[in-house]
Amino acid sequence: MGQYDMTRFTGTATPLTAQGVQACADKLSVHPAEIWAVLQIETRGCGYFADRRPAILFERHVFSRRTQGRFDAQAPDLSNSKAGGYASGPAEYPRLERAMALDEQAAMESASWGLGQVMGYHAQDLGYGSVQQFVSRMMASEDEQLAAMATFIQHHGLDEALRTHDWAAFARGYNGSGYAKNEYDKKLAAAFQRLSTHTLPDLSVREGQLLLTFLGFEPGTVDGAFGAHTKTALNRFQGEHHLPLTSGFDPATLEALRQLANPPPVTVPATVLPARQVSVAPAPIVTLAPRPPTPLVVKSPEPVELTPAEPAPAPVEALPVELLRQKLSQPLGKDVQQELARLLALREKAAPVLGPTAVQSIDLGLTALLSSEQPNLAFVRGIRLRTAAALADQLYPLRPLPLLRSSSPAIQVVLGLGLLLLVSHGSAAFIHSVLTNDNTQLLGLPVRTLLLVGLCGAMGGVVSILMRLSELEKLRGASRTSMVMLGFFKPVIGLYSALFCFALMKSGLLPLQPPNPESEQYLYMAVCFLVGFSERLAKDVFARAEEGLVAAAGGEKPAPLPAP
Repeated sequence: MGQYDMTRFTGTATPLTAQGVQACADKLSVHPAEIWAVLQIETRGCGYFADRRPAILFERHVFSRRTQGRFDAQAPDLSNSKAGGYASGPAEYPRLERAMALDEQAAMESASWGLGQVMGYHAQDLGYGSVQQFVSRMMASEDEQLAAMATFIQHHGLDEALRTHDWAAFARGYNGSGYAKNEYDKKLAAAFQRLSTHTLPDLSVREGQLLLTFLGFEPGTVDGAFGAHTKTALNRFQGEHHLPLTSGFDPATLEALRQLANPPPVTVPATVLPARQVSVAPAPIVTLAPRPPTPLVVKSPEPVELTPAEPAPAPVEALPVELLRQKLSQPLGKDVQQELARLLALREKAAPVLGPTAVQSIDLGLTALLSSEQPNLAFVRGIRLRTAAALADQLYPLRPLPLLRSSSPAIQVVLGLGLLLLVSHGSAAFIHSVLTNDNTQLLGLPVRTLLLVGLCGAMGGVVSILMRLSELEKLRGASRTSMVMLGFFKPVIGLYSALFCFALMKSGLLPLQPPNPESEQYLYMAVCFLVGFSERLAKDVFARAEEGLVAAAGGEKPAPLPAP
């Protein structure tokens, strides 16, 4: 048997699809609600363990029967006339491996497999050529597992009980005479009642949950319901892979999950399962519409991180030339052409500096760009910008500082504010030292008054940014430069808007009147702060000034605005 290999039963492990559920329902002439009731009560609800191997339960009493008790004395924990000795979960596989060392064929026949937990010894009765071929199909997808369950139900005449909702008869045939002890019939009836009156599990959510499980993000039960555990796991995955944080499985996140979770194809019969001569391949039990294959560019299930190359890096994977050739033979939109050219240029620059992990990330963007008729350009652009930023971190000495490398838009905006303070500090100190009295004027206006209203507008811009920091976090993936420029120029725009608003009020084009002369300066300060704070108010003020100018040109005076 050799050393225990955890990848021995690892296959493609494709999650359940709507086509698979509908094919099962059509085969048994039932509604999907009946199928989901069986999945939730009679089976484990998920066909795979977190390590991508099919869910199994090794039955030692079955192994004892199929080997005529030859190993009862030698290995009573594996071969015993009494049921029990379960290890549960992935720990069942070491038990199976040890039993396979004694009798490989009987061991695989003595385990229940997949969503329906169908025993291996039913393989030939259900139309499979051998238990080896049955197991290889269970490794392929949950659709195959569900198809096996449907065939088992039909083969044993339980489909009629399922159609008529004779839950006792169904539970007796599926579980044996001991079904009543665990109240399987009552649980099935309650599950069907709940499922038939509520929304069925969301298969896109369920797919995302299973893929997150494969990648080690622990979303909780794989049940198709988007709960708190699932949201936490989803956002953690999105945060680690620099995707926008969402409250659901959006197409870009699902595509990234599929790329990262799908391993290279595994050839099962020759290397994983025992060789056995079969003259005729079994006919498919249920014809399913498989998901179109997605080119696998990211070969590792580990999260892709943009880090410097190691001293002895793995070789960089070859560019997916065939995919490029196929896509370039078709007309491409201008945006797609631009992103493609930028990604290819960046790939060449990043490979020697950042190594294979960055190249894998770029290839993920290339695949997303080329493998769809309507590519998610925002997802591709995010990959390009993050890779370019990581490359710049290595090329420029100051950029690797943790604060400057932050991917948080809020921190990037605050950095822009800090840069503005650094640049403007010297100018502010010079102006303050020169303006030593109230008599200094500029264009006939007190300079200190101009400075005061300008600072009010700038402070309005600063307060506006600080109050919107939580909203800015939703812009993850946006250009770092644009976020820094937002922090730098928002107060500057507020300052100039305030000065212009002050000029409008003094000219009379903006007819705001203070209630008394003593409050005039405070009115200027308040209005200028609000103009710097709110872009919408600034636009309204400028539009009102335009109306005033038009009215003045036509000899009509606009109605005065109420004092704020």
